[in-house]
Amino acid sequence: MDLFRKIFYPIESTVYFILLVLAITTVAGSTHYWDATQATTIIIAAATGMVGIWCPPLVEKLFKLKFSHLIDIIIAVDLFAAVVLGEACTFYYRFQGMDKFFHFFATAELALGGYVVAKYILAKTNKGTHQVALALVFGFFFAVAFEAAWEVYEFAYDTLAGTNMQKYIPPEYYELLDEDGNLTLSMEEIANFYRTFEGYHYALDDTMYDILADVGGGLFGCLSCAVVFHFYPQLQDKIIYRPVENEVLYGEEEKTADRKNN
Repeated sequence: MDLFRKIFYPIESTVYFILLVLAITTVAGSTHYWDATQATTIIIAAATGMVGIWCPPLVEKLFKLKFSHLIDIIIAVDLFAAVVLGEACTFYYRFQGMDKFFHFFATAELALGGYVVAKYILAKTNKGTHQVALALVFGFFFAVAFEAAWEVYEFAYDTLAGTNMQKYIPPEYYELLDEDGNLTLSMEEIANFYRTFEGYHYALDDTMYDILADVGGGLFGCLSCAVVFHFYPQLQDKIIYRPVENEVLYGEEEKTADRKNN
């Protein structure tokens, strides 16, 4: 691990560890930073963040490549936005559309990551044509599949831990939850909302708009890769990742192939 990661990773881990401790003390009743349901969500999100920051080294080990620090920074920004801003600072409830904004750009970044990983593998295994097209297709479906798995993750914790990750409880009602996560409204008031079109579509709409934001972000990410890397293929090596020692860079490999053909 280089010096950047030796400094950066402990800082990230400390942030999520502090959030984890504060959320646990809130659930235990020692502090009152959030309500019990939100604190439970933050516990799950903080634990996920502490695991997520170690994804780049794991992928590097599996695929025998080396990511640039840009990947570490992108993942750190995404986790900070989702966990610290979205959940701990309740931006998801304070600002309409913030969740979709995060979904869009996270999926765009995942498409970028999927593209460069696929391009790296195809450069070793596929010496024919259409490498870029295949990498773009892989990048898109990799990003959308990852976000689909995220929706399953949210559903699982909403079911098992009684959280509100899928936002099936409207923001205006969220403040009316008691310590056990139950609405303090009367049964008639609850029924009146959930029997309306808005009510019984509320959670479904949130998930479907998340998926639409994911698809849009995946397309945006792939199109950006196609345009930028078409004109600047060397950026695949210099900005996104750098191969392990003694590997040939994509740009250099392509130049070598052109010289042989000419």
